[in-house]
Amino acid sequence: MKMPGLFEEGKSYTFYFSQEHGEAIVAGKVLSYESPLVKIETEGLTRIINCSSLYFVEAVARREDLIDESPAPVE
Repeated sequence: MKMPGLFEEGKSYTFYFSQEHGEAIVAGKVLSYESPLVKIETEGLTRIINCSSLYFVEAVARREDLIDESPAPVE
């Protein structure tokens, strides 16, 4: 039985990464997913995220009923 993809195409996610001096946050809509790479569109750019990177922390699906597309601040 084939396991469904980790990321749903067309759905928006916020991706969190750790860095030496803090965190990085990228939010965007998933264009495609081919493990471990996910292609997203954000602010007119296409980005490829390596989900097997040591810096990748988590991805959170955005609720579709929310109007604001900006990621919530991290505390």
